[in-house]
Amino acid sequence: MANTQGKSCDVLIIGGGISGAAIAAECAQRGLAVLLCDRGDVGGASSSQSDQILPGALHFLRRHNLPYFNKVIKEKALLQQRAPHLYCERPFVVVPSQQVAHSPISRIWLWLFQHWLQGGKRPTLTKRHASPHQLAPLAAGAHPAWVLVESMVDDARLVIENLLSAASHQASIRTQQTLVHARRTNGLWHSELQGPDGQITTLTSRCLINATGAQIAEAQEKIEGAESRCWVELKRKLFLVIPKFYQGDQGYLFESDCGQISVSPYHDHFCLVATVTGVEKVAAPSAATESEISDLLRRLNEHLITPLSADSVLRSYIIQQPLYSDACQATADGVEDYALDLNCADGQSPLISVFGGSFATHRAMAQQAAEMLGQYVQLQAAAPPATPLPGGDVNATSFDQFILGIASQFPWLPSHLLNHYCRTYGARARLLLAGSKRLADLGPQLTPGLYQREAEFLVQHEWVRCADDILWRRTRLGLYAEPNDQEQLQKWISDHLPSPSATQAYTMWCNPVSSGQIQ
Repeated sequence: MANTQGKSCDVLIIGGGISGAAIAAECAQRGLAVLLCDRGDVGGASSSQSDQILPGALHFLRRHNLPYFNKVIKEKALLQQRAPHLYCERPFVVVPSQQVAHSPISRIWLWLFQHWLQGGKRPTLTKRHASPHQLAPLAAGAHPAWVLVESMVDDARLVIENLLSAASHQASIRTQQTLVHARRTNGLWHSELQGPDGQITTLTSRCLINATGAQIAEAQEKIEGAESRCWVELKRKLFLVIPKFYQGDQGYLFESDCGQISVSPYHDHFCLVATVTGVEKVAAPSAATESEISDLLRRLNEHLITPLSADSVLRSYIIQQPLYSDACQATADGVEDYALDLNCADGQSPLISVFGGSFATHRAMAQQAAEMLGQYVQLQAAAPPATPLPGGDVNATSFDQFILGIASQFPWLPSHLLNHYCRTYGARARLLLAGSKRLADLGPQLTPGLYQREAEFLVQHEWVRCADDILWRRTRLGLYAEPNDQEQLQKWISDHLPSPSATQAYTMWCNPVSSGQIQ
């Protein structure tokens, strides 16, 4: 295997999930030379396959963790301003357990959530009865249901938006680069990365960030001197994709002594059913078993007027979500908080390991990580908190007005593509559609809903390397694709990537670490 010497940078980030992407965006914006790498695609695993529900009132009623939820509420408000195309609020019908009912004091906690944490600005969060059309799919005799408004975010797109923000400040993003080994020498980190062709590149950096999520323990073994007092356990979540079986934009939360089941709308025509099956200690890929799927459907059918069968399951998968806990043992319903462990044994080359974390607190976590690095490298002033992400600068009083503006600018665009482009790319939809005057200008349709113009846009700007990158992580168009569609798209990508004009620039940009950067 060939070994080449790479240039130096200020910060090397291992892991391209939401934690790594947010730290890359924050550090790059504050003037540091950043390189982020991931052994697969960016935004993989739990960073692109979550239930997309941000912790809200129902989580608060369970856990009563005031500092955590105070942080989450602030993050939600900023996210709504920074990425309005990725954020939405939906009513969720909560069906309490027959066996485990909420205590009367829950109303006090809900009042506290609304009037203290929310500042009294959201009266719609108050517990209220579900309407007849919201109750229509539920079996008769169910425990009285009530409604809460919860926030949702497009998880995979939020990762990409943060990476695009980092790249706009000259950060370098490398996919399919696996960390082999890292060590400190003379105040610098020397890290070996292996590419898909087996070639190893050695990079030097002043700072190292371990943001590998569920694989953090594996990565620590490859980093000399990475011993930590922190730990994570892995929340094992089962997901089913099924056709949408009810009318309306609401979701459902079914509570039971076996754990909560969430049912949320998923791209217009589908539902995403999710539940936690347990807590594990070792990160390992696994598939959902038939018994797990049957058990989840059985529990769900107890609440539905029309039972769902295994034939209705279009897709199933398992993710492991890192769960940090300062208790002696993590619990399956624990909040997804984080801990940042700073290790700087030589006083010059810091290592920050990210334990836990989620979309709900990604920006606060990134700011905290950058401030930690500020003890060792010079940082520029932070951007205003509400600075939009690349697709969030819609320049309209509401997102609906932005969609109307795109519709008037491109009146030939079918409604399903208009909604898809606006919701997926936000303000960047204008860049995608620039110069197009008719549907034919988008090129041939490669898979249902995916035209060549969009595929080229993703290859050029969003680090795409295979069909799954487009169908399941940059978009959710895999929901409509048949196997032969995926094969056709993969062939198109393989043929298209060798073109220099089609390939995202991967040239590493970085400044050599100089003594002037040391505080």
